Amino acid sequence: MASLLATLAVGPALAAPPAGGEPCALLEHLPGPKDPVRQLAPYRSAFVAMDRAGSDPKRLGRAHDALARALDRLLGEARRVFHPAGGRAVDAKSAQRFLTRHVLGRTPALRVGDEQLEPARPVQAALAWTACRGGRPEVALRWARRPLAAGEVGGLTPFAALLLLDAGRVDEARELLPALGDEGFLAAWVEAELTPDPQRRLAAHARAGRRISTPAQRDAWMAQKTRLEEQRP
Repeated sequence: MASLLATLAVGPALAAPPAGGEPCALLEHLPGPKDPVRQLAPYRSAFVAMDRAGSDPKRLGRAHDALARALDRLLGEARRVFHPAGGRAVDAKSAQRFLTRHVLGRTPALRVGDEQLEPARPVQAALAWTACRGGRPEVALRWARRPLAAGEVGGLTPFAALLLLDAGRVDEARELLPALGDEGFLAAWVEAELTPDPQRRLAAHARAGRRISTPAQRDAWMAQKTRLEEQRP
């Protein structure tokens, strides 16, 4: 994958000078080693495979496939419960058991999206990250653009915008501006890349700077800072 931060045309007033960084490293919400979602039965072995893969793209691709299969099995179970074959009525007890076990618990495996049940955000992030690191940017983009939960703004939308920018699809990325939300570093950083308003751009850049928590974010922010300074009249 070509580096966004080395090739990006960043907005109406910004050019595209070289910068360091790599898009996959800027994904947020990836579940850490102690995140309880890793211990959920449907996903546990896939997260083990992800950890063992290290930085090997092929092994990360296989971990992605394992996690995607685990999610497919869970969603298949949901379809059988909530859309029984033969036009039968939904069994209320089975539906409640499924929701209690997989959706309503302290560590849900699934969440309610606007269109259907979706993976919990940490699982969705892991799917997008393993696809990205495994050299499948379009697959990563599809996971990042999955429907948000009801009433949710943001989610992985900033990462979707980042991947679109990396692919040179700036107009598509700009369409996501209203849905970025304002959570974390990446939403602010992407807003600073995409917004046409100079004052809003500077404010978003400053907000991103206050949220830096990783070396990759620091690199991205410093590269953006250089671009903004070079464009000042």
